[in-house]
Amino acid sequence: MSSSLPLRVDGRVVEVALRRSPRARMLRITVDPRGNVTLVVPRRTTRSAAELVLAERAGWVQRQLRRIEARRAAPRALVRGPDLLPLAGGALRLVREARGPARVRQTAGGLVVAGEDRAAAAAALERWYRREARRRLELAVAAYAPRVGAAPTRIAVRDQRTRWGSCSRSGTLSFSWRLALAPPDVLDYVVVHELCHLHEHSHRPRFWRLVETHWPGWRSQAAWLREHGEEVAAFAPQDVI
Repeated sequence: MSSSLPLRVDGRVVEVALRRSPRARMLRITVDPRGNVTLVVPRRTTRSAAELVLAERAGWVQRQLRRIEARRAAPRALVRGPDLLPLAGGALRLVREARGPARVRQTAGGLVVAGEDRAAAAAALERWYRREARRRLELAVAAYAPRVGAAPTRIAVRDQRTRWGSCSRSGTLSFSWRLALAPPDVLDYVVVHELCHLHEHSHRPRFWRLVETHWPGWRSQAAWLREHGEEVAAFAPQDVI
């Protein structure tokens, strides 16, 4: 069950989503890359208790929102425009056809996104990005897995915003579909990073020595993700359709 709580930040009121969860054991506040603030509380938490915690953490929320605003004001990493779609550090021309069923097709002139229903067209565009991300990720895994000496069991493409990639004990490599937006060398670095985790699951010095061996320039791509990751994570197809 969800509701909201008002929080005044820098002279404006931010609506904080209040979500009661039967699985929550403690109160937790999150701020996503788009600036949405959520307070998750155990199911029986009273509204007054939630308000008290929110007031105590108001300074932290303010700092997170200011950081997001500063990122937005900084030069953008993604090529954006009313008729452009970011892809691989560059862009495709967007051609919008607001009629017929929702579908996406790539042409020599760019990407045609059709559909009279805007939400359905945005969902079709996200599916296209997911397919494109999988294609690029599978090519990168095929290229680098033999060099790293790793053999992943499966590749999963997900809508994960907090981690660009992850590696399970069973050998599954999971990646964010938004890596399709990043420059190719950034996507390749994340792939090599996760392939190295098949040898060493922690981030101990041995792991970073493996990364250094197989991707000596990794610090540059890691810095790109630190600087521009929030912008990439905040990208949503419904914002451009």
